[in-house]
Amino acid sequence: MAKDFAKTARGVLDGVGGKENIKSVVHCATRLRFTLADHAKADDDRVKAVSGVVSVVKAGGLYQVVIGNDVHEVFVELEKLGAPTGAAVTDGGAGGRQSLGDMLIGTISGVFTPILAALMGIGIIKGLLAILSVSFPGWVAGGDMSYTVLNAAGDALMYFLPILVAYTAAMRFGLDPIVGMVIGAALVYPSIVEQYPFGPWGTHEFLGAPVLVMVRYSGTVLPSIFAVYGGSILYKHLRKTLPSAIKNFIAPFLTLIITIPLMFLIIGPVFGVVGLGIQNAIRAVVAVRFIGPIILGLVVGAFWQVLVIFGLHWALVPIGIQEATVPNPVFAGNYVTYILAYTQIAVIAQVGAVFAMSIRIKNSERRSAAMAAGLGGIFGITEPIIYGFTLPKKNPFVLACISGAIFGALAGLLGSFNSDGYGIAMQMGAMGVFSYPSFLLPGFSGSTMNLLIGLFMGIFAMVLTFILVYISYKPDAAELKTGDAVVIDVSKVDQANAKKIYAPVKGRIFPITHSADAAHQQETLGKGVCFMPLGGKIFAPFDGKIDMVFDTKHAINIIGDGIELLIHCGIDTVKLGGKGFTVHVKEGDEVKKGALLFEYDKDIIARAGYSLETQVVVTNSDDYKAVTQAKTGDCNPGDLILYVE
Repeated sequence: MAKDFAKTARGVLDGVGGKENIKSVVHCATRLRFTLADHAKADDDRVKAVSGVVSVVKAGGLYQVVIGNDVHEVFVELEKLGAPTGAAVTDGGAGGRQSLGDMLIGTISGVFTPILAALMGIGIIKGLLAILSVSFPGWVAGGDMSYTVLNAAGDALMYFLPILVAYTAAMRFGLDPIVGMVIGAALVYPSIVEQYPFGPWGTHEFLGAPVLVMVRYSGTVLPSIFAVYGGSILYKHLRKTLPSAIKNFIAPFLTLIITIPLMFLIIGPVFGVVGLGIQNAIRAVVAVRFIGPIILGLVVGAFWQVLVIFGLHWALVPIGIQEATVPNPVFAGNYVTYILAYTQIAVIAQVGAVFAMSIRIKNSERRSAAMAAGLGGIFGITEPIIYGFTLPKKNPFVLACISGAIFGALAGLLGSFNSDGYGIAMQMGAMGVFSYPSFLLPGFSGSTMNLLIGLFMGIFAMVLTFILVYISYKPDAAELKTGDAVVIDVSKVDQANAKKIYAPVKGRIFPITHSADAAHQQETLGKGVCFMPLGGKIFAPFDGKIDMVFDTKHAINIIGDGIELLIHCGIDTVKLGGKGFTVHVKEGDEVKKGALLFEYDKDIIARAGYSLETQVVVTNSDDYKAVTQAKTGDCNPGDLILYVE
């Protein structure tokens, strides 16, 4: 069945409070990243229930909707619906004041997300050129312009990065984007570039005073971001205060003539030093020969996917970019990053975990989904693996992180033997398998070995994780079901006179005998059905009275027309002690069909390692002749699900 991206976009748009509540939306490889005016207007459960949505993550001041590989198609449909796209400043809006950390992460995500696709594209180009330059050295040295043209395609983004970052920062901070690009372009203007010092930093005269320090700005990000931020404050102030007749040209004039000199006098040198400090800090760790790379590989290998869960891995991307802005003498003058070189090991370890799970799972639908998630992980997209498989089961996720740590550290050690103690490194590149050509570093004597270490440490991490998860993983009862089609036969039911029970939640319905809980599977508590819910709200299935609300908030008994019904959310969720559940009724309340009974937080339950399976059971089934399932497959609240005779 073809996917309806327009329907997904409409559902997400409604769930986040409509386009009026959106300041801006951008997307990365798997997520829609919303800057909302008021986070309280977003309905998490409604968004999670939308077909095509994997999960919702709130981090870094952003409302992140995890879609998976189809995120771009959904983003295009959002644009058609009028959602304001492009980065926008995250100031907390009506949703409340943000912490400095949230604002920083939100800014990083907003600025770098729009250039991610292009960054991955040039990474592939650089990798291919590295392979070709090693395989055909005469082509490079022969003066053929084809190499020069292709090299320009691979280098242009990094060289002119200040302009691109200035554009996305301007969109985020509310500055006219063209004005922002002019600020960034000044940093790489040819006569400015000529002033870059080749030795110790020197000073130049500015209005007769020797106060101007020139720094190499091509490939930098911090000077552009902070200069545009300052310029945006000035620009918006001028637009508000200048007369309408002149503000369209005077505001840009004053913004540029004030911001650009201040950028070169203060912002550029200060953040040039900060950027250099970041590079030097990482290099200082790596420079602790052998020990430093081992520590770096261990930490990145262990925690990269943990950061991905919360969307905070973006905090490391600009550090990697900053590393790659200057030639590294250890690696033959190539522009390389240490920190991002270890991330693929963590990524591929998760792939090993989900492939092991897929083999142990017998249910064909669940197995196919696991295999598809694993294939996406090979190309660097791990959110479907994490949210759909390894994290809810907890142990596979932890084992993958342990493998990532082991082989990240080993990569640092072996790479150090190859680089005189400095570990492994790579040029800025793409994700997944496309990242490996970026480990080839032209002119570096250990280039091939650098690639082989990065490649095989990732493979070994995947293999170890696969073995550990295959040995230790115990599929639940639902995953062991072969997935044979359920046939619903209501021909013998007296439908006119039978009592009726309606769906309390949106999701996929299946027989109680297919439950992953042994007691329900054997109908020990009564006959009924199970749901794998998509939403996070449980509604009353008929008119009745609340007989019992469990102290742990995960289950409710409701009585109506003689039927005693148990609605139980999750398996073993009693161990959460009520965490993640919110009850909206109390014992003795009279409720109407469709009334909200309780809510649950899907992410809290999944991260704790518990199944979301929800059971709807007629506990006094013995009082009736038959309890018959009325529907199978996808189900919405209010759909008829059981006949009771």
